[in-house]
Amino acid sequence: MQHAKPQQHTNTQRGFSLVEVLVSLSIFTIVVGMAVSTTIVLVDANAKAQNVQQASTNLAFALDSMSREIRTGLLYFGTTGGNPSRNATNGATQDCNSVDCRAISFIEAGDSLTGSCRAGGRGRIGYRYQQVLNGSEVEDGYLERRLCAGSWERITAPELIIDSFHFKVSNTDRTDARAPVVIMYAEAHVAGTGLTESEIIMQSSVTQQAIDI
Repeated sequence: MQHAKPQQHTNTQRGFSLVEVLVSLSIFTIVVGMAVSTTIVLVDANAKAQNVQQASTNLAFALDSMSREIRTGLLYFGTTGGNPSRNATNGATQDCNSVDCRAISFIEAGDSLTGSCRAGGRGRIGYRYQQVLNGSEVEDGYLERRLCAGSWERITAPELIIDSFHFKVSNTDRTDARAPVVIMYAEAHVAGTGLTESEIIMQSSVTQQAIDI
């Protein structure tokens, strides 16, 4: 009686060689590295865009608030010093066209805010630009507002650094029958790191609503 020989199955499948594995890992590493680099660039670009938006919104809000009060004011007094005139009773006005013109004061037409202090001769609203320098570098820069003889209060956000700001005040003479004009120019940025630091330039022009003649 003959017995059939067991059939032997030959395995034709083979695994990856060491060289193939190493090549695959190298290609994977390169692709992952490119993806990570692209992601970092996109994150930085997004942070920069947010900084620009933040700076624009904060500075625009401050300039808009100033413009509304200046537009309806009277007796504009521009100055290069940090303490503009507070005296509302002497009727003083002063043009200020220098790049160092950093402050302005004026009388509120309706007296809704300054009415209680007009009798004391201090019924003016004032705005000024202040700098904190570290050598020749601007470490901090901001806008302040003062009501009558009160204390100065910062009106721009702490994270917004105003590098340069000046007023241009013209036609304040009450005898020339021309409407006073106030121009505000600002350069600012939101402090960041590396590519996320953003800068913005903004200008606003204000014409007096009613000529104070």
